[in-house]
Amino acid sequence: MSTIKKPAKTDKPFMRRFFQEKRNILSENNKHEMDMEIQSRLLISEEYRRAKTILIYAARENEIATELIIHAALANHKTVALPVCHDGGIMTFHRIASLTDLKEGRYGIMEPDDSCEVVIPDEATLCVCPALCCDMRGYRLGWGAGYYDRYLANAVCVKAALCYSDSLIPEFDAADYDVKMDLVFTENFTRRL
Repeated sequence: MSTIKKPAKTDKPFMRRFFQEKRNILSENNKHEMDMEIQSRLLISEEYRRAKTILIYAARENEIATELIIHAALANHKTVALPVCHDGGIMTFHRIASLTDLKEGRYGIMEPDDSCEVVIPDEATLCVCPALCCDMRGYRLGWGAGYYDRYLANAVCVKAALCYSDSLIPEFDAADYDVKMDLVFTENFTRRL
């Protein structure tokens, strides 16, 4: 197990390094099993069933996988949209018909190609956000660029984070711009807030 110190709830850069290191030491089999369980919990949720649109990210190697959710949502005839990051910290979501609509974009993240139309969220939209950790109140610690918090600040949708259960902590100091999630899906439970 990691030998680094437990992070202070006020030191977000240290917390990011701490939880990244925790992920780095997961075995491939454990990560795969936990990621499948997290995705399965989301797919059986009432919030997923009610959603007509799913806003979701294409997971990088060190993020919780989302491919099962994307394939299921497409098979369930839901609108599926993935983010495109623009200059100035702006993010938009674009509809895809399949994973073949993706190309490598900013930060090496797979994103929809230029032909994919922009999707505007509404009450029937579930936005699935990446998280390094979450607190029990529903605040998430992302990768630090702030794209999701800026996007969600004025978005009307159900907000959900994917998080490992051992990365759910009692509380960290959330900033005024941090957006609270409505749900946190872990491999062991779903937390509704």
